[in-house]
Amino acid sequence: MKYFRNMLFFYSSFLEKSGRIEYGIYAFFTILMQMLALYLYQTINLNNETILHIFYSCFIVLFTFVPMQATTARRLRDLNANPAFLIFNFIPVLNIVFIAFLLLARSKK
Repeated sequence: MKYFRNMLFFYSSFLEKSGRIEYGIYAFFTILMQMLALYLYQTINLNNETILHIFYSCFIVLFTFVPMQATTARRLRDLNANPAFLIFNFIPVLNIVFIAFLLLARSKK
């Protein structure tokens, strides 16, 4: 219940710490939404009403961008790592390895 409360109220907070479970929930949700945006982008046809899929796919990407970056910064803070490593999310192939690392790494105490 605590994780869902954090998802609803602290989705854009860069200040606290985030555990593996909370980060995993955000990563799973983001991956699902990005797959939906990719599907909508692939079904665009400029001759009919599916042109709105451009708007929907852009909205989905923008809707999931800030919460995932905030959760990644909180997860890095939980690992006592520099939040500047957030830049790895913007490198295309490295971001998959980075997400897997953050999901598997244990918290430092």
